[in-house]
Formats: sequence, structure tokens, C-alpha cells
Amino acid sequence: MKNNVILLVRQLSHSLEQCGREQMKRLDISPSQGLALHYLLSRTGHTVYATELHEKLGISKSAISSILKALKKKGFLDMAPAVKDDRRKQIILTEKAFETEKQIEQSLAEQHNRLCRNIPEQNLKISEAVLLSMISNIKQKP
Repeated sequence: MKNNVILLVRQLSHSLEQCGREQMKRLDISPSQGLALHYLLSRTGHTVYATELHEKLGISKSAISSILKALKKKGFLDMAPAVKDDRRKQIILTEKAFETEKQIEQSLAEQHNRLCRNIPEQNLKISEAVLLSMISNIKQKP
């Protein structure tokens, strides 16, 4: 079946979203909020703007905006005008974000282990390369 890869990727995406909801439920955040927060925590000490999240996480700009608003409302971050361009907002993590860092890392590690269990390392490397190629292919205009 020619469309089997598309079906499988959609099923995987749906399953990852469900697993992520289970894992992030205890922090009262969505899987996308958890990934964004994890990325922001990994960039501690660097100035981060929404455009960087959009580019690195592959999430639409409107979804990033919603994610940031929700994380701000929940007390994980604040926003401040950029020094040279007050139209841009710098993302600043709060103490609450740093307090949840270990829990987020643990949740993501559990998801990774669940996803990749019983798959040999060599197969994981090949799968990663194939997925990166697929992402690159889909971003190219026909």
C-alpha cells in the first residue's frame, strides 16, 4: 500500500500525543508546552524569542504564541520587550520553570524509553536519518 507510511506516521504522531498527555498531566501542561519548556530550559543563559521556538520545534507561529501564553498564565515564564526591537518579546523563565526541569526531563525520558524499547541502536539511528529526510522532503516545494 503506497500510503502506508503516511498512515503509520499519523498513527505514531497520535500515539505520541496521547503518551505525552499522560506524562505531562502531573505538571498540568500539554505535550507541546512540555517540549517548548524543555527547549527553553536547555537554552538557559541565552536570549530566546518565539521565532526560535517556531524554527527549532517545527510548530506554527500561532501555536507557539498559544503555548507561550498558556505557559505564562501558568507561571512558567514571563515576556519582556527586546532591547533593540520592542516588537519582539524575550522569553524569561520563572523559578517555577526551573523547579519542574527534572520532572520534564524524566517525563520525556520515559516517553523516549517507551517509544524506543526493544529497538536496536543501529535501527534507531537509521530511523532518525529517515525521519529527518522525510521532514526535509516535505518542507521542499514540489
